[in-house]
Amino acid sequence: MIGLDIGGTKIAGAVFDVNGVQLDACRDTTPADYESLVRTCVELVAALENKLTEKASVGIGLPGMIHHHKGTVIAANLPFMTDKPFRSDMSLKLGRPVMTANDANCLALAEAIDGAGKGASSVLGLIMGTGIGSGFINQGKIIDGPNGIAGEIGHLPLPFREFEDGTLVACGCKQKDCIEKAIAGPALARLYAFITGEAELDAKDIADHARAGDSKALKVLDRYYEIVAKAMILPLYAYDPEVIVVSGGLNTLPGLYEEVPKRWSKYTFFGVPKTRFVQAVHGPMAGLRGAAYLGRI
Repeated sequence: MIGLDIGGTKIAGAVFDVNGVQLDACRDTTPADYESLVRTCVELVAALENKLTEKASVGIGLPGMIHHHKGTVIAANLPFMTDKPFRSDMSLKLGRPVMTANDANCLALAEAIDGAGKGASSVLGLIMGTGIGSGFINQGKIIDGPNGIAGEIGHLPLPFREFEDGTLVACGCKQKDCIEKAIAGPALARLYAFITGEAELDAKDIADHARAGDSKALKVLDRYYEIVAKAMILPLYAYDPEVIVVSGGLNTLPGLYEEVPKRWSKYTFFGVPKTRFVQAVHGPMAGLRGAAYLGRI
């Protein structure tokens, strides 16, 4: 199984055996135009396949929402990919079917198959970093919907908003009050400034200060975890996942996995949710591993 993970600056590739053991890996710089991107992806697949005795399945994680039937990218973080027939172009060049999925869906798939969500019937994969991405897996299958956006909670409004949750911020989706603008890394930095009256502090520094017992950082995280708990109410009601698996740059914040579930029951009518809220185990490789697994679902 070969997987490619296309990012804004690099394309990572790896080949795995049927048991999920990584056999080889490679990477290249993300090109600045569509034709070069296709060519680079074909070359990476060839390099990974060079050591195999037969052709492998190919799955590719893409940085945007995918039109499920056409295989085109509806809204890409690489604008030159938008509406291009990437999946069919890759299939034609490689002479075999190629599977594509949103990178958050790939993360969720990897964690559902042999990560923190292994054995669960339903898994929401949540990327908490500079932005917010998420995907939903049910019975081992990606649920993406006709618009390719099922499971994406980042551009839904934060529920139960209060003044203490900070200022409303305009989003690139042309709305305000999106979950992405409430719980992503830049939102935590803004929350620090809002609560303390001081300059913004990035998430890593806030976490370090909190671990050192700094009262201001602890106060900010206390409010932040309340906001994250509110945000999780949307997937709880919409999907009722057995597990929410968290990846991304914010997934090591101190107390995150204890504090968020402790708070979310106050926003539900059905008591304490049984959903588990856990850290991803595959780390930065989760999206790449999930891309490779696209060929086996």
